Amino acid sequence: MNKKTAWEQASAAEGTTDSERALTRLAKKAFLSLWSYSNVFTDEGRSNGKGDGKELCDLLVVFGNDVLLFSDKDCVFHSDLDVKVAWPRWYKRAIEKSVSQLAGAEKFAKAFPKRIFLDKQCQIPLPVPLPDASVARYFLLAVTRGGHAAARKFYGGGSSGSMMLESDIHGKDHYGRPFQIGFPLASKRFIHVLDEVTVDLLLEELDTVPDLVNYLSCKESFISTPGVIVSIPGEEELLAKYIATMKGGQHGLPNIPRGMKFAALPEGDWVAYRHSPQRAAKQDADKISYLWDGLIEHQSDFIRAGTALTLPDQSPGLVNHERIVRAMAEENRLARRQCGADLHFVLSKDEPQGVFARIHMGMASRSRAFIFLAIKRQKNIPYELYREIRMEYLMTYCHGIKETVPTLQEAIGISAEPYSDGESSFEFLYVDHSVPMSQEETKMWRATADELGILRPKTPASFLRDLAKEFPMPFHFVPKSAVPPMSRAERRRTEREVRKMEKKKNRL
Repeated sequence: MNKKTAWEQASAAEGTTDSERALTRLAKKAFLSLWSYSNVFTDEGRSNGKGDGKELCDLLVVFGNDVLLFSDKDCVFHSDLDVKVAWPRWYKRAIEKSVSQLAGAEKFAKAFPKRIFLDKQCQIPLPVPLPDASVARYFLLAVTRGGHAAARKFYGGGSSGSMMLESDIHGKDHYGRPFQIGFPLASKRFIHVLDEVTVDLLLEELDTVPDLVNYLSCKESFISTPGVIVSIPGEEELLAKYIATMKGGQHGLPNIPRGMKFAALPEGDWVAYRHSPQRAAKQDADKISYLWDGLIEHQSDFIRAGTALTLPDQSPGLVNHERIVRAMAEENRLARRQCGADLHFVLSKDEPQGVFARIHMGMASRSRAFIFLAIKRQKNIPYELYREIRMEYLMTYCHGIKETVPTLQEAIGISAEPYSDGESSFEFLYVDHSVPMSQEETKMWRATADELGILRPKTPASFLRDLAKEFPMPFHFVPKSAVPPMSRAERRRTEREVRKMEKKKNRL
C-alpha cells in the first residue's frame, strides 16, 4: 500500500469534536476538499522548534484571494434559568469567545501568511498559500451551537429559532438583547454568526465558494449601511431576499433609499421560497452540475498524492495543478450546471471520425474558455500513444482557440474517452493567454490545427455561451399569505401587551 502524503492525511482530517466534524464534512462538500482544512495551526508558542503550535481556527478555506475563517462552538444553553441570566452566559461562551478567536486569527494570517501549518508540530506548511493581505478578502464565520431550541421557545409563535440580525447592537450591548446579533466586536469588524440550523441552510443552498462569498459580501454591505438601522428576522429571510433580488444578472440585496433611517425585512419569504416549485425545479436541474464537482475532486486526489502529470515539454515548476482545478471551481452552481451538461454531452457522443469537441465560454470570466474533448481510441493504437495523441489535440485546441477569440485570457482543456469506450481517464490543461501570441506561434498552432483537421467551420465542434436559466420555471417571488406576517419583534411586543392587559384584569 502506498504511503499517503501529508497533504492527503490533512485532507482526511475532519476535526476533533462532533460539531467540528459536521462542519468540516459540510464545508468540503460545498467548497471541495482541496481548499478546506480543519484545525490548522500557527507556530506561536513553539520555542526552538519544540512544543505544540496554537490552533488558528476550526476550519480554514483558502480559495484564490478569498479566505474564510470558521470558529465552531457547541455550548449548552441553560434553559432552566431566566433568559436574562442564561443568554449573557451563553453569549460569552459561544459567541464572544468565537469572535475574539476569529479576529485574532485574521490578524495573524494577514501578518504571517507563511506561518500556518496543517499539523500541531508545525512541520507541514499549508499547501495552498494564503493570498497577500493587500488583495485578500477575509470572511469571518462564528458557528454557534446549542442555543437554537431556546431561541425558538423564546420567540414562540412558530418561529424558526434563528437569531435576529440587528445592526444597532454593538459589543456588550448584546448581553441585554437575547437571541439578537449585531456587531459583536467593538471594532465593528463584521462577523457572520450562524447557528446549527442556518449554517447547514447556507452551505446547502450556496454550495460553491463563488456563490457563498458573493452572498456574504452583499450581507456585510447591506447590514453595514451607514446611518441606517437594519433589522432582519433571521438569516434564512435574508437569504430568501438575496435569492429573489437580481442586479445585472447576479443575485443581490435591495438598495436602501437615501435618507432612510430604518430598514426591516419581513418574515415568511424563506418558507415561501423553500416550498416553491421553482426551487424544486432548480434543484433538479442542478443535478448534472455535480458531475463537474466530481471531476474537480477526481483531479484533486492526484494533486494531493503528487501524481498529477506534467506535460513532457514542461517542467513541473511551470505547471500549477491547483490553478487548473481552481479555474474550474471558480464557476458558480449555475455555470457548473452548463459545464456538467456540456461535458456529459461530449462524452456521450460516438463520432464516426472519433473526435468531438465543445467549446464553452465561462460565466465567472467571459475571457475564459473551457474546451471539452472526447477522442475514441482505435484498437490498433497502443494506449500510451493514444494518450499522447489526445493531449496533442487538447493542446492544439487550447492554444489555437486564441486566433478565433482574440480577447481570450485563459483556456482550460479537459479530454477523455467517450462513454462508449468503456474506459475512463482524463487530461487537464491550463493555458494562460494573457500574454499575446507572436505571429510565429499563431501560425504554428494554425498549421497544427489544419493538420489535425480541427478548429474549422466544417469540424464537428460546438462553440457555446451559457444558455441555462437558474430557475427553469418562471420565478415570481410571492409569500404564500397575502397578509404580511407578524415579525418576531411585533409578536413579542403584542405578547407583552397581552400580558399587561391580563394583569390589569386580574387586579380589577
